Amino acid sequence: MRLANPAEYTDPYLETYTQVPAAGRGVCTVCHSGPNGDYTTCYSCGLTMSQVTYPTSLVVPISLYEIPGQLHHVLRNYKDSPAATLFRNQVAAILARFMGLHQGCIERALGAPIDAVMTVPSTRSPSRPGIHPLQLAVQQVPNLDNFHRTGLGRSSGTVDHNHANDYAFVVESDVQGLNIVLIEDTFTTGARAQSASSALRLAGAACVAVLTVGRVIYPTYNDNCERIWREGRSRPFDFERCCLE
Repeated sequence: MRLANPAEYTDPYLETYTQVPAAGRGVCTVCHSGPNGDYTTCYSCGLTMSQVTYPTSLVVPISLYEIPGQLHHVLRNYKDSPAATLFRNQVAAILARFMGLHQGCIERALGAPIDAVMTVPSTRSPSRPGIHPLQLAVQQVPNLDNFHRTGLGRSSGTVDHNHANDYAFVVESDVQGLNIVLIEDTFTTGARAQSASSALRLAGAACVAVLTVGRVIYPTYNDNCERIWREGRSRPFDFERCCLE
């Protein structure tokens, strides 16, 4: 079921979303969280990007979130819970509103029009039967579903917290020369996203951007994380703004 009015599922929850800052001093140039000191890249991004052949530096989080918190609750439960359908509608609505406003921002950062949209497969074992809920959410959004492709699957390579792997995923469709937006529900260390991005590039994709609904942040981790969180929470969330602007 495609969403007729994404605002219906997002406006009541705007206070649960937190603005993502643009890259700059004290903001990771990849994931937009807080690096240590004057580093330009956070520890996790530096590590997971070094573990794959073709990492992507273009990661676009829509909102920051804390654990626990309301957005964490939605992203944790949109797959399997009594309220999964409602939460999946919220995930779809967040994606719909953001892409409706910022598809051009992503294309400018890519340097090319988007050719395809794919989702990061689950690494759950055993795998969930049927269509993954993130894919269902993407299919509810017309300006994503029009570009949507399947063909990225789980492989035998190990992927875990802070552990990316070229062989964690397998590409089962022709992506040669395509500019791909890879959608992830949550970004913590980036291991899954970087693994999937590298797999697509190794299969011939021209470039890959990662669009993630939520970027986990730990405000007590360091001064930059504390400042980013404090500043993000100090002003109302606005879908008109994105971290690429």
